[in-house]
Amino acid sequence: MNSTPTRPDVDAILRGLKDFQRDTVEYVYQRLFRDADRQRRFLIADEVGLGKTLVARGLIAKAIDHLWEKVERIDVIYICSNAGIARQNINRLNVTGEANFEIASRITLLPVTIRDLKHRKLNFISFTPGTSFDLKSSLGQMDERALIYWLLTRAWKIRGKAPLNVLQGNAEADNFRWRVQRFEQEHEIDESLADEFARSLRLHDDSAAKEGREGLRFRFDKLCDQFGRIRQSIPWEEACARRELVGELRELLATTCLTALEPDLVILDEFQRFRHLLDGTDQASGLARDFFEHPEVRLLLLSATPYKMLTLQSERDDGEDHYEDFLRTVKFLQNDARTTERFKVLLAEYRRELLRLGNGGTDELRRIGR
Repeated sequence: MNSTPTRPDVDAILRGLKDFQRDTVEYVYQRLFRDADRQRRFLIADEVGLGKTLVARGLIAKAIDHLWEKVERIDVIYICSNAGIARQNINRLNVTGEANFEIASRITLLPVTIRDLKHRKLNFISFTPGTSFDLKSSLGQMDERALIYWLLTRAWKIRGKAPLNVLQGNAEADNFRWRVQRFEQEHEIDESLADEFARSLRLHDDSAAKEGREGLRFRFDKLCDQFGRIRQSIPWEEACARRELVGELRELLATTCLTALEPDLVILDEFQRFRHLLDGTDQASGLARDFFEHPEVRLLLLSATPYKMLTLQSERDDGEDHYEDFLRTVKFLQNDARTTERFKVLLAEYRRELLRLGNGGTDELRRIGR
């Protein structure tokens, strides 16, 4: 390892917590890492201002200390709904005191940061779900498209101006060409990820051919024919086709890059803001779930409002339901449909017995509560 960060001083970090925060850290640590029947997912739901971030910091320190001698590399992933929340909380989560504690990156840009990950004992990576999971039908950032250009030159041996015209998106042609040149000069692309992305492209197109669909390479070449010269006005159909193709390339790159991470602890901050990714049926949700179900990962969910306690009629008309929202949260935490269904039955029985309190004893209610 080229970089040897300092092992966190767990006792010093925990001394900075209030008693109830320290007790929470210890309990969550036991449930996630030590107990014989340990869980892989845990929710801390508390009022705003009671220190959920500080509790997360204590758990990070305990988790790192626990894994320090057990694994060669420790990856802690911090996911929050927007960059503003990340900037607010990152410094408070720093358990090492190092200035370069965090790697803030879109998943799709990991090929130019993964070399650092591979040569560090401890990695703290932060990203937002909107820029890392929900990628289809989006052109993304200029740097992402510049990276894809260089990856495609390796995988498909593309050349000439047409591929640049396709990938420039909404950027000015001269600006994008300058960025592509600078990108290669400023960054070293990880060879293993570049090879894996090329393999993913081949597998994707092989699958498309078997199903009688147009593959990514065919669609890219078709766009190159259409974008063979720089034009001030792009027909709507061609612009849509370009956006969809770039979005699919970014999505495939994200899927490839996620395999390079070895998440040990994932923190989902204010997770209710992107809860649709936890149980949705779209490709972005599938990508997120594949990441959350990594064999060794533990998930810590933080939220002041994991579900609504009351749904107004107007919200119900729009499809919101606090009861179903609560069950969705339980289902994700349990990660087991049968257990969640059993919980749902017990919850219904508990409600029925509560409504009968004035008409009989509490024996049945006590039984359900156990």
